[in-house]
Amino acid sequence: MRLLLTLLLLLKLSLAQDLYTEFIRSQVKEIPLNKAIVVGKGKRELITFINPDCGHCRREWQALRPHLDKVKVYVFLLPFRSFPESHAKSYYIACSKDKLKALDEVLSGKFDGRPPKVKECPLVYEHIKIAEKLNVQGTPYNIILGSYKVIEGYSPALLEHLGIR
Repeated sequence: MRLLLTLLLLLKLSLAQDLYTEFIRSQVKEIPLNKAIVVGKGKRELITFINPDCGHCRREWQALRPHLDKVKVYVFLLPFRSFPESHAKSYYIACSKDKLKALDEVLSGKFDGRPPKVKECPLVYEHIKIAEKLNVQGTPYNIILGSYKVIEGYSPALLEHLGIR
């Protein structure tokens, strides 16, 4: 009887995980990847929502940056009111001609305490709407394409889940 209950519990957990994966897969279909800032040329793909002033997002970027030959990253910017400089930094990244350089500059802290003086960039508002539609509440928020695994917050295991470490 105990074995049967254990098997039923495992089956239930497996089905729940499958349903969650299917839910994430359906959510990803709603994400307009053509609106993302795309960096990297790898076969593995990652959708990430970041805030330019988020310390965990910066640590994640430092971990991902050396592997852009192995991973393609779809970046969505999500500035928060609690980080007053994050809007200007997001505009700078989103409307920069060299978005990779802008990401590197901002996420390295180059503009901390003196945000770039740039015009508002409509793309940032599109990113915010996408995040709201997905109910993204915090950053970094990652979805690994293929496995549809969601990783909320910074995780040193992200590279392992991407299969690049």
